[in-house]
Amino acid sequence: MTQYISEYLNISHERANLLRADYWKKYGSTLRGLMIHHKINPNDFLNKTHNLKDIEAKIEPVKYLKTILKAIKDDKIILTNAPIHYTKFILKKLDIHYFFKKTICIEDNFFISKPDIRIFRKIKRMPYQKIILIDDSLENLRGYHLKKPKPKQVIHSPY
Repeated sequence: MTQYISEYLNISHERANLLRADYWKKYGSTLRGLMIHHKINPNDFLNKTHNLKDIEAKIEPVKYLKTILKAIKDDKIILTNAPIHYTKFILKKLDIHYFFKKTICIEDNFFISKPDIRIFRKIKRMPYQKIILIDDSLENLRGYHLKKPKPKQVIHSPY
């Protein structure tokens, strides 16, 4: 991502890294900040910064993941700031794609990312009585926890 920003904006790697982190903190995703401030093409950015070859070697099976997912009898939905191609690839690589009724990626949200309140409004409109959120970002969970209806459970996972 930093390399893409550096090349696209013609700035140093160090400056691009600071900008990347700043936009992620302010907007929930680097992409959103780049769209707002630099009119970047989101599809080009996502395709070039979410390379499947780069991630494939890093994907490792998670012990008991299938057992845990199977034990949750309710519908399961993925809500991610990642692009569709990346999310589907990872779910298939982990062989867990069939556990999820729906996958909502950043493209589905018009490139607006968690923890933006518009995303939480979308969740609230879904026809579910019970909501359990699991996220690797405490900020995303805090954002949802402040909204109503409150989720049944909020879990922070570093994975």
